[in-house]
Amino acid sequence: MTFLPSRTPAVLRPAQEGEEKTAFNIIEARVTWLEQKGISQWPRGHYLSVFNQAYFKKAQEKGELWLLEQNGRAAACAVLLEQDERWGQDNTPAWYVHNLASWPHCPGAGAQLLTLAEQEAARRGKRYLRLDCLTGARKLNAYYRTKGYLFCGYWKQPEYKGNLRQKLLLPEKDDASI
Repeated sequence: MTFLPSRTPAVLRPAQEGEEKTAFNIIEARVTWLEQKGISQWPRGHYLSVFNQAYFKKAQEKGELWLLEQNGRAAACAVLLEQDERWGQDNTPAWYVHNLASWPHCPGAGAQLLTLAEQEAARRGKRYLRLDCLTGARKLNAYYRTKGYLFCGYWKQPEYKGNLRQKLLLPEKDDASI
């Protein structure tokens, strides 16, 4: 399947029961692709043990697993959270993107999912769409920068050091206009 954004409109929707397997398969295919390209962004052993089928099942049950669908088939997936420990006790209305991946044979699907997630987040009144990515992933950080995701800080854990990034979706309301 090739992702054809100009021919068929893509749809971002919550995953249905059973589609967590599709999301895991997309993630696994992307991990394999990263390995083949010599990119150590998602080390197989660690990443797939933490983000396994049970993780995606739980996300699906909570309504947090989303799929980008085109022609009736999933092209990309992401987990979209209302809160994220990486950002501390921040109460700013935001949606948090995790596990964003597309099938390797669907170029552009991840970008389309991100665009539609921005639109959906704004529709829900979210001020920001936020994400993190590996600090050392220069190309990925540059990519997010070109998409308008500004650097906001770091998040560390034993296996991971990431850059926190966010994109402003809705400006703050001006108190003078009230």
